[in-house]
Amino acid sequence: MSSLLTNTAAQAALTTLKLTNQDLEKSSNRVATGQKVATASDNAAYWSIATTIRADIGSLNAVKDSIGLGLATVNAAINGLDNVRNTFLDLKSKLTAAKTPGVDRNKIQQEIAARQTDLRTYAESSSTNGEAWLAADSTSANYVANRKIVASFSRVQGQISIGTVTVNVDDTKLYDVASTTGGAAGTKGTDAITTAGAAGASAAWVTASAAFSTAQAVFEAKKTSPNGATAGDVSTFDTATTTYLTAKNTFDKAVRDANNAAATATGAPAGKDGAGGILDKQWRVFGADENGFNKAFVVSVKDLDISTIQQGDISKLNAYINLADKVLTKITDVGTKLGAIQSQIQSQSNYVDTLIKVNEKSVGILVDADMEEESTKLKALQVQQQLGIQSLTIANQSTQQILSLFRS
Repeated sequence: MSSLLTNTAAQAALTTLKLTNQDLEKSSNRVATGQKVATASDNAAYWSIATTIRADIGSLNAVKDSIGLGLATVNAAINGLDNVRNTFLDLKSKLTAAKTPGVDRNKIQQEIAARQTDLRTYAESSSTNGEAWLAADSTSANYVANRKIVASFSRVQGQISIGTVTVNVDDTKLYDVASTTGGAAGTKGTDAITTAGAAGASAAWVTASAAFSTAQAVFEAKKTSPNGATAGDVSTFDTATTTYLTAKNTFDKAVRDANNAAATATGAPAGKDGAGGILDKQWRVFGADENGFNKAFVVSVKDLDISTIQQGDISKLNAYINLADKVLTKITDVGTKLGAIQSQIQSQSNYVDTLIKVNEKSVGILVDADMEEESTKLKALQVQQQLGIQSLTIANQSTQQILSLFRS
């Protein structure tokens, strides 16, 4: 039955066309945005989860930036420390060269002074964003030894947690405005010869050494003329050798006893070192003279000066060389600590970067549209739309056919 008041066919076609247009609009939006869940109305649960993950991604990116800043600070310190170590090795070689008899120590000191300037420059310039770990001023009211670097981010049961790495500048500083002097230097080991029960050992050793040298020269000369050699020559040599070795053993024991006594005496280097940075604080070290007797010195790399050391006095020069060995060990320790921190921070940076990618992938799984599927669906909906328009047109034409009945 056809009705002039109600066109049920047109209504049905119109409803179908509206639904098709809605689906077509939804599919077009997915193609345009690349998302199947762009708003809460698309899927409230997925949209809520994706929003939370996106917030975490933003926090992780902020953490990554903070880690990058911390890593830059560590890298600057390590770079400066590498330059310090190489320069210090050069300085140490200058000290060794200064032991050469007849060398001009004033000229060597000029080179050492240049290296001392370089060492401070490298330490003080190795900073990023105001963070300097190789040079400090512990007298400042704002000085904080423990420096924290953001290293991680996590969310457990809705609770956000930020992880940090702590760097103690007191363990890494090479220079400090607050450097102080260590205790007084101790006395030389020779002062303990008498109490060690080896009085005269030094003179006996020198005499025996001269006798041995003479006898050895005679013996070597006689060996080249076997026919002229006599048993007495060999006997003289053997006797001189025995005397020499006995005196040397006595003297060596005297040196050991004297140095042991000096090591436990008041003001010995076993006492307290000065405070401050590795390169500017006062260290308490031993230096041996030409006979091996130790003397305690209080010296620092910053104030190192060999220009006043006389050629015959190598105890202080040896003390400087021993100081260089000690300081080099400390610099190496600092490098080890910074290297471990660098490795830890770099590992955390890589982890955070991976976590960001994992979260981005999770968001994609929840909200990203399947473009192959959407393109196919879009084509189908466009065809359905055209068919719906055609159906509506046909349904609207049915009333026109009724007019033809009245014309007849």
